[in-house]
Amino acid sequence: MRVFSLIIVSLFFLTACSSGFTETSTSDFTRKPKIPAKASVLEYHNAAIENLDVDEMERLLEEIDKDINRPNITEDDIRRGWYYGLETDKKYGTPSSWIWAYDGKESRWISPNIIEESDYEEEKNLCNETAGEYVVSCIDTEISDCEYIPETECRCIEDSEWVDRQGCILLNEEDEFLSITQVELAQGWYYGLPNEKKLNTPSAWIWIEAGRESRWQNPTPK
Repeated sequence: MRVFSLIIVSLFFLTACSSGFTETSTSDFTRKPKIPAKASVLEYHNAAIENLDVDEMERLLEEIDKDINRPNITEDDIRRGWYYGLETDKKYGTPSSWIWAYDGKESRWISPNIIEESDYEEEKNLCNETAGEYVVSCIDTEISDCEYIPETECRCIEDSEWVDRQGCILLNEEDEFLSITQVELAQGWYYGLPNEKKLNTPSAWIWIEAGRESRWQNPTPK
């Protein structure tokens, strides 16, 4: 009964906190988190709570605790257009249009209208290194050198196709990606032109111009 009372009090607190916040009110960003009325813990009815077993009760209390302590998005986050965090680290007040972008230790919640300069440069370099043409969408940026296309992209030449973080990758006759072999990995190189980079080629490998013996290779071979 004591646990049940605690949950009822918590639900009352969450409901009271669920009003009065607007994403456009920057003065609210640093205030105590206000839990949205759609929080999963508010979906329980009194009768349903009474019928929960011990494990379900503990899970519900954990949800309540997590929501109460969830941090607000900050003014700096809004101005920057992103903040670091796991998929489960979404801050209260994060605009509904923001998406979670996986990038290992640098995963983040980000506005779809924000593409960082570093992201541009990384993709542009990969595109150019693999003989593609990098085209920036005017929707993604305010720079004058852009095209009115749905999204920024790398246009790979025939017989190759863009792969995130790898560049334009060579296709075989069946239009399937041609992968680097274990033998090529072991020897540290394989013959090919800039547009003939193979799938899963180590990111550190570079293209070396040497006429008919041009190749993709490890810059520091063993």
